[in-house]
Amino acid sequence: MEAPSEDLNERKKAGIRTYTTDVTVNNVGQLRCLNQNILPVTYTDSFYKDVVKEEVKDITNMVYVSDMLVGAICCRFEQQQQAANTTSTTLTSSAGLRRVYIMTFGVLKPYRNYGIGTRMLKSLIKVVATLKDIQDIYLHVQISNEAAINFYKRFGFEIIEKKENYYRKIDPPHSFVLSRKPTPLEEESDSENGGGENGKKQEVKASSEEKKSEDREVKE
Repeated sequence: MEAPSEDLNERKKAGIRTYTTDVTVNNVGQLRCLNQNILPVTYTDSFYKDVVKEEVKDITNMVYVSDMLVGAICCRFEQQQQAANTTSTTLTSSAGLRRVYIMTFGVLKPYRNYGIGTRMLKSLIKVVATLKDIQDIYLHVQISNEAAINFYKRFGFEIIEKKENYYRKIDPPHSFVLSRKPTPLEEESDSENGGGENGKKQEVKASSEEKKSEDREVKE
């Protein structure tokens, strides 16, 4: 349910406090409910089994306001060979390199425009920059989702390919593949570095730039 506009304005003035946590077998059911509310694609049980694995803990997390889950980003590692058939040949193939694939990423509508999505993506980029043998971070975005495309471009992502008929049950069915090298962001302030620390509470206030570009992301 969308918050009344007057309530949303009051919250933005006051700011909200969030904390970030891992996806576990105990809270993965909440992630399933979140995805059903914000994404047009239904994910299988195998997806939810994979996101609780220890190997993806650093690149998959959820954001809460009080005891309410309001956003999440779920990624996986892919070997170069595994991703070879789904990405552009304009990327240089390097044996042994891994890729980080953003499977799902979104924020509940009443809690968008607070910078929550920005913090989650910045945290992911920061973590990936510390990992070895990473070729890039990449994802699929529906070609009509201009807000999401512009959002990712702000953080150094580039369109490297168009995939025809990528989606099965949404229109238009085509997607762009966006990719970013595993380099640190050029500019980061201390006030925005806390998004990836488990359990750390922080105050989140919307900036005018985030209001324009943060929106629902649509993945596979």
